[in-house]
Amino acid sequence: MKKSNTTSRIRKQIKYVICSLVVITFLGADLYAQNTGRVSGRVVEETTGEPLPGVNIVLQGTTQGTVSDMDGYYNILNIEPNDYNIVASMVGFARVIVEDVQVSMNENSVINFEMREEAIEGEEVTISAPREIVRLEQSQSRTLVRAEDLEAQAVSNLEEVLSTYPGISLTAGAGGTGLVIRGGNLNETDILVDGLSTRDMRTQQPNTTLNLTAINELEVISGGFTAEQGGIRSGMVNVRTKDGSMDSYEIVADLRMSPPQRKHFGPSPFSTEGPFWQVYAGPDAMTGVTQEMVNSGQYPFTWVGWNAFARSRLSDGNSASDVSPQEAYEIWKWQHRRVEYANKPDYILDFTLSGPMPVLPNRENRYLSRTSFMVSQRYDNMQLAYPLSRKNSIGSSTLLKLTTRLGGGRRLAINAGYLARLGVGSGWYGTATGIVDGTRQGTSYARNALQRDGMWNTAAVNPVDTRHFRAGVQYNHAISDRTFYEVGTEYTQYSTKQEPTTFIDPDLCIKIIAGQCYDETPFGYLSSDVGNTGEQYDILGDFLMSGGGRGRDNSNYYTAAASFTMTSQITRNHQLKGGADFEYALYRERQEVNHGESTTPREQSPHLWTYFDSSPINASAFFLDRIEYGQMIANVGVRADIMDYGERAYTLDPDVVFGQKPYSTSVYQDSTDKAFLSFEHLQYGDNVRKMYISPRLGVSHPITTSSKVFFNYGHFYQPPVLDNLYTVTPSGSGATIPNLEAEWPKTISYELGFEVGLMDNYLISFTGYYKDVTNQLSRQEIVSRNRDQIIRTWENNSYADIRGVEMRLQKMTGRWFRGWGSLEYSTRSTGNTGFRYIYENPLLARDQRESTGQSRSIPRPSVNANLIFTTPTDFGPQIVNQNPLGGWRLTIRQSWSDGGDYLWNPEARVGDRLYVEQIDYWNTDAQLNKTFRVAGSAIGFFAQITNLTNYRGFPNAQNSIIYRESLRFPFYSGERQGNDKWGDWDKDHIELGYHTWNRFINPRHFTFGIRMQM
Repeated sequence: MKKSNTTSRIRKQIKYVICSLVVITFLGADLYAQNTGRVSGRVVEETTGEPLPGVNIVLQGTTQGTVSDMDGYYNILNIEPNDYNIVASMVGFARVIVEDVQVSMNENSVINFEMREEAIEGEEVTISAPREIVRLEQSQSRTLVRAEDLEAQAVSNLEEVLSTYPGISLTAGAGGTGLVIRGGNLNETDILVDGLSTRDMRTQQPNTTLNLTAINELEVISGGFTAEQGGIRSGMVNVRTKDGSMDSYEIVADLRMSPPQRKHFGPSPFSTEGPFWQVYAGPDAMTGVTQEMVNSGQYPFTWVGWNAFARSRLSDGNSASDVSPQEAYEIWKWQHRRVEYANKPDYILDFTLSGPMPVLPNRENRYLSRTSFMVSQRYDNMQLAYPLSRKNSIGSSTLLKLTTRLGGGRRLAINAGYLARLGVGSGWYGTATGIVDGTRQGTSYARNALQRDGMWNTAAVNPVDTRHFRAGVQYNHAISDRTFYEVGTEYTQYSTKQEPTTFIDPDLCIKIIAGQCYDETPFGYLSSDVGNTGEQYDILGDFLMSGGGRGRDNSNYYTAAASFTMTSQITRNHQLKGGADFEYALYRERQEVNHGESTTPREQSPHLWTYFDSSPINASAFFLDRIEYGQMIANVGVRADIMDYGERAYTLDPDVVFGQKPYSTSVYQDSTDKAFLSFEHLQYGDNVRKMYISPRLGVSHPITTSSKVFFNYGHFYQPPVLDNLYTVTPSGSGATIPNLEAEWPKTISYELGFEVGLMDNYLISFTGYYKDVTNQLSRQEIVSRNRDQIIRTWENNSYADIRGVEMRLQKMTGRWFRGWGSLEYSTRSTGNTGFRYIYENPLLARDQRESTGQSRSIPRPSVNANLIFTTPTDFGPQIVNQNPLGGWRLTIRQSWSDGGDYLWNPEARVGDRLYVEQIDYWNTDAQLNKTFRVAGSAIGFFAQITNLTNYRGFPNAQNSIIYRESLRFPFYSGERQGNDKWGDWDKDHIELGYHTWNRFINPRHFTFGIRMQM
């Protein structure tokens, strides 16, 4: 009879799963995980160890609970992350309460009960929850970070938090700034906030401007993604914000400020101490600077002097250019007026308020009385390293969350976020995707944006604004204590705006020199639209005074999506999860990439614009079986991803291109629809559709109660970025055309790891990984014999092999000390599987076949450590209810990485290539914090120092020829032979040039702050 009931129950659960998936498969969105937790375990009789069926297991203070089965096992699913007391009760047995059980998102907390017969009526046994050092059920590289862990780190933003973990590093370049995980690319990672992606839809790069005080916990996954996680190939960061308590209000505020200070070593290039004012306006400016004076160290470079300059003007035969030495000197000073910067503080405000929704007196509302809220605001105002079209950057992030407990196992959550970033572009022409801001990473980006010839022209690079709004609704319903489902909807809008800075009025006379009027140039943008040349240079013809940033961008992207997932513990050994998602997108790209002197409308110069309206459709489905047999836990799943590009493929057959030369600007402009120019006549077939199946497997096998070995394997696909799919731009000698039939980039990942917990407080982990990356998209050009047609497109013609080993030691808790350290070895090899060029000319084709695009790297070790020294809050004597010696915390972050090798002559054949050592990177940050506790509130004051040792690091060799020629290496002979490293600078024979302002960046930086929690 019991067996029949069990079979019937299993069939009923399977029906729930199958029917729900079939009915709601049309729903969608990349809302990966429910972000809820699970508690499971076994109940046995204390003396005999026999299983106890029928025991009631309840989360105290909630309606969630279950009953142990015939073998004493129990499972409670779909638990909101928090700390709970769990109660086990049964008639005739003493009630057992396990206190402070920590339930975290996507984790299983194992709580076993030993119950004894009741000796006294109402007897109760209370114990503390055991600490799980090793999460035995996890079959992937995963780190869980809680709110208290974030507070204990010497960091100001999420990027710095994540970069301390093994396999994660920060990068800054023309492609953007952000996270690189295990040798991947910036766009291979996603950051989810309460299930909503923060990705920039144009580049697929996640946004890391996030309210730290709003975070309840976050998980960092750097390998072994399960079948429910798609669209990523390197990493995922899953953030769950605070829900808000139903019992009390909480306020957390973090305010930090840095006093005005330069973010680069050396003097201001715009000041009298800078090299240009030294030479052109110094004591020898009139007579000139000789080479001997330069050699003696008096001046950075030679100069003929204003006297000689004026004589050359008088003898050039053009009387309009005649000028006296003093007049030329005054004109130069006006055109190079000193610029003040780094004279204002940085400040960051991070504020979160949460609690129950207020209900008006005598106005009871059954829904509001069950609703909690969280509202959070972060505001970053950071000074840029150099004055560009802006002197500061703004980051503003607003989060809102409403959670309603509807009863009957139902929960409704509404999440919304609005992010605005105001910074500066990184290039003159509008081609770069990143934003220069005032962070440490943005400073690295900025020193390349400040090009010497445009440094006085504030319009050399454009201001850039991006705005990202996202909102979602999630409905969670527990059908039974074994099954629950979640339905989610999402709407996202992303916009980017880039245009020249303030325009100059050329008729405005501000300064008169020698009877001639001068406007506010170089501060502002002088457009060719007002009848002047877009680019104008100073009196020396050396520095750009106007023109500058040419690009414009006014693009908007929209998505609407929905999803459905269902989870069911159909038996003790199998937990099934399945789901589907659907997303509709509208991309309106309006970007000008202009290498001319000024911006131009698309109607005049269509070949300078990336312009498209596209509506792709994405859908996916997954199935995951979590299998538990004895000591082994396995996650077996499969995922399907489908995308309809909403566009037909273009003709890219070389024979057609070479024979007909169909792509030209004239054909593009002769399109029948003048408002939307196109190469439609060269498209063929139906809309391109792609479908990929991704198997996933993860196995965790406990060795003891505190150690495990785990393995995972999976296929991961990711759709190309928008630029690869939709950019159609004609040029004078051809066009840029997308290759829609190219395959999606693919990564096959393998991971093997071992974890062991020691003495209930130490965690040691070893992980090895291998990533086989294929079908990488890279540029390809189809070149006709006479180069009268060049088609630029993308092809699956590059690969990467990434290998690494990670080791980590962590002390979990400690009255005086805790922390962790990690060591990583990684290496990456890349190469081409196809040709960069398709030549019609057979001679060029033959030469290309004899070259290679392969590169390798030697394994590079890196070390990260986060050490926390504390004094207990009750330490030392008490004065006025405070312990002056207690509540102190010193946090030290240490990073080091081997510099590896630098390819000295990349143009050489493989056998002739020379490699030189690079200098190592290292950095030390520290934070000292003192916390006072008053009337149940905590107030902390802290001082943070980044780059504690003032380490200068790698120089920016802007005068690269001078720098390269001054280095001495073993493969040279004579005086040039030596043992220098690429990056050495502190030697007498090494020359860096006179660009003192951007040789070295991010000097020692102080921040002071206060944190309140009430």
